[in-house]
Amino acid sequence: MVFGTRTMDTCRDNKPRHAVYEKMEKLVQEMQLSKSGVPVRSQKTFPFLTFIPSVFTGSDLIQWLATRLKITEEEHMEAVKLAILLCHYGYIFPVTDLKNLTVKEDASLYRFQKPYYWPSKNADPDNVSYAIHLVKRSMRNKQKHGLEDYEQASLTKLQTMLCDKWDFIVAQAQDQVKIAKEKKRTDKAIMDSQERAFWRIHRPPPGCIKTLDEGPKRNFQPSQMAARRKKNKDLLQKEIKYLHRSINICRVKTSKAVENLEHFTEQYFDLDPLLTPPMPSNPWISDDTTYFEISENNTEIPTEQRIRKWSYSLQALISDPRGRYEFENFLLKEYSHENFSFWCACEALKFCRQSEVENRILKIAEEFLTDGAPHQINIDSRCSEEVQKNMKLPKPNRFTFDSAQEQIFSLMKKDTYQRFLRSDQYKALLTNAGQPGGKKKFFSFGSRKKNTLTPSPKPKRRGSAGNDADIDNAAVAHHSYSTGNLRELEDKSAVMLRRDANSSDSSIASVVKSCNEFYSSLTP
Repeated sequence: MVFGTRTMDTCRDNKPRHAVYEKMEKLVQEMQLSKSGVPVRSQKTFPFLTFIPSVFTGSDLIQWLATRLKITEEEHMEAVKLAILLCHYGYIFPVTDLKNLTVKEDASLYRFQKPYYWPSKNADPDNVSYAIHLVKRSMRNKQKHGLEDYEQASLTKLQTMLCDKWDFIVAQAQDQVKIAKEKKRTDKAIMDSQERAFWRIHRPPPGCIKTLDEGPKRNFQPSQMAARRKKNKDLLQKEIKYLHRSINICRVKTSKAVENLEHFTEQYFDLDPLLTPPMPSNPWISDDTTYFEISENNTEIPTEQRIRKWSYSLQALISDPRGRYEFENFLLKEYSHENFSFWCACEALKFCRQSEVENRILKIAEEFLTDGAPHQINIDSRCSEEVQKNMKLPKPNRFTFDSAQEQIFSLMKKDTYQRFLRSDQYKALLTNAGQPGGKKKFFSFGSRKKNTLTPSPKPKRRGSAGNDADIDNAAVAHHSYSTGNLRELEDKSAVMLRRDANSSDSSIASVVKSCNEFYSSLTP
């Protein structure tokens, strides 16, 4: 296209407008030159020989555009499209047919719009001005200035909307009609056509496209304008790099994200005091602060719920000060604490003072990364090269060891963290964990209790020395009063009773005898 591609600019009164207006208006001004512009003259129309002042034909306009912009015959349609564009934006308009805003390469007549109505002048097409225009036309000759159906409907609607200003609108329309009567007939005809062409663009008939509709107005607040002025070349380049990195980020499906969120909610449901009432009592609705006391970091015996939370993830373990202390003790016993110490040093580096950053970086490198360091860690060559590159920067920052820290964290997650959960230390913590509210465990996992029942003595051999008391003690010890033995005896008695009841020659006396024998066997 002939015009540029910029979309927004600022005019003298700081109102947004299209930058292409400047090029279009410069071209229209050249068209209106008396010697080198489009030939403008008064013409008569047939068959009524009506006199029309200050008009030009569509063929003259298109020929002038082709000559001025050096458009070849092969690109002749570009000149036609440009002429139609000027008509749509209101710089020219058809005299005889205002319903169709188009330019034909024939003897159709057109006229230049008054500069006051150009789009760049920001003439405000508000409802009050439109109502004055419609009322003024309704006061004049209806044959020449009569309202169309959609204009009459708009006038009725505006009369209802602007009822409080209607006297002012009628007075303004009457004054403008009086002023128009004092002007010449030719000037009056030109002004009427220009005003109607302006409202044809800004208040088009139903079904027609509004060319100058720029959409909803943006709210230009002072803070937003200041932020836009700060956007320089460097800031835009950083934004482009960020967007490029965002493209390469792995995206998670919505179904998978919802599933993970559901699993997280179920996992932490019992740990949320707003969803599950805490034990032994809710301190937010009562005066009991026991829940706060047992949840402190330095408590002597942590609760079972708190210890089980450590098994959710390594991050949950090290985010708890007590879990971090227990994990560090386990690593010291296993002689594998250098990875965790390096991770803690990197975390401390991120939150230290700016004046201490450089010294801490050197200490971390000497203790963990140099050859022969007292607590040397194992990282791959890629991470080592990246760390060396970050340390050679003119001013190392807090995130010099980020890649190495991530790799060490993944190693701990796969190795030492899993061994900690399987260790006797973690099982002992679960066994000795505190129970809010004094609840007792029904099952004690991780420990074995001794049997408190008295074992039965071994039967003595026949002929061995012994007395009747030993035999009685052995008989007493043989009968255990556990629930299982009572159920066995009950089953045997039921079988005996059923068998005696079914026998044909049994009697009531035999049944009573069997019952007595059964109950006598229960007594020691």
